[in-house]
Amino acid sequence: MKRLVRTATAVAGMAVAVVSMTGAAAAAPEGSAYFNYGGKNCAITPDGVIGCDGWQQVQVFSVPIGGGIPISVPAPQSIQDAGGMRPSYDFGQPFTQPGGNPDFFAVANDSGPFGPRLSHAGAFCEISFRGWFRCVPRGA
Repeated sequence: MKRLVRTATAVAGMAVAVVSMTGAAAAAPEGSAYFNYGGKNCAITPDGVIGCDGWQQVQVFSVPIGGGIPISVPAPQSIQDAGGMRPSYDFGQPFTQPGGNPDFFAVANDSGPFGPRLSHAGAFCEISFRGWFRCVPRGA
């Protein structure tokens, strides 16, 4: 039991450290492509980074106990770049335009192998195999 408590305490401490290392996101820069999909307002920035507002669980690391236990933390945003996905804690909703973002299907400007695609700055979001929605940042 003591080992479990120590492990849980260590994991909680690592999660706090990761959360404190992720800085606040800046507002999406001018020239970003904005869209809404699945209730999340997102933007593809001019440098090919994809950010989404809306509370979500974002996996920050995996603890190598019992084959690897994924550790996720709740975050008001996620940011996805060539380095992977990470949480962000800017409570100002930097990836949402005043009045909300347009529907993904209204701004899709390309076609992927399985459906509509929004391409911008070397990144894209698309309807993928079996209706899955996926985004790929530039450089990934």
